[in-house]
Amino acid sequence: MTINAERGVSNPASSLGEAVGKLFEAAILEGLKGEVEARNHTIRPARLTNGTGNTYQIDAVVFDAADNPIIIIDPKYIRYTKHNRDKGSWLCVAHYNLRKTFPTIRKSIAVLAGRWSAPSQALIRSFGVQILEVPFDRMVTVLGNRGVEFDWPERGGRDTQQRANLAFDALDEATRNSIAIEMTADIQEQLAADVIDVLDADINALPRRISGVEVLLKTEQDEMVLLSFDSVAASLQAMAQLVSDRPDISDLLETRAH
Repeated sequence: MTINAERGVSNPASSLGEAVGKLFEAAILEGLKGEVEARNHTIRPARLTNGTGNTYQIDAVVFDAADNPIIIIDPKYIRYTKHNRDKGSWLCVAHYNLRKTFPTIRKSIAVLAGRWSAPSQALIRSFGVQILEVPFDRMVTVLGNRGVEFDWPERGGRDTQQRANLAFDALDEATRNSIAIEMTADIQEQLAADVIDVLDADINALPRRISGVEVLLKTEQDEMVLLSFDSVAASLQAMAQLVSDRPDISDLLETRAH
């Protein structure tokens, strides 16, 4: 694992955070390579485009021998809780849209490091994304053991940030790699097990039962109505009301609004 980056010091907190985030991402990727490649799959960062043309950069995608995406994994680090909504929402939208476009994707995982709130995690899980977590305190401890003070208030702490940035710059590559490995040690075994379970499963031998149906209706006024059903029969029963191409579905919109 090698992290090479030209890092400015005009914003030492941002600079150090970016460097630690890259170490974190690299550790996740490198920690899975052996098990993935042993099963004739590959893992790498990739840009995947969904059916409407939106492209998402995913930090770790497991591909099969035919280069179909099988698992998408996103390590995400945040220091401040104010970034929960932006990054959490991005995970929800990206993983949900890509799974709709690529039916070969059988699992999506978010490895969250830093300060992630319970509501943000609940939102991410509601979109079918599995979560593994590296708490911020764990990162502070691992970096602190190498002389890098990583905890400071959101406002102020400039001197601490500069000292930490300089201390991190002084570390050699081996020490930085050891930080990455130790920082993710508590979740790597579970992550590897979850990935292996997917890759070792004989997908062709498993029944593909429908667990739910979603129907998205769009009107000429660009309104959208998402209908969710527990079964195909229930969805067909509801859609039977629309088979005559009704000229006006205002009543349906009003019902869904209440």
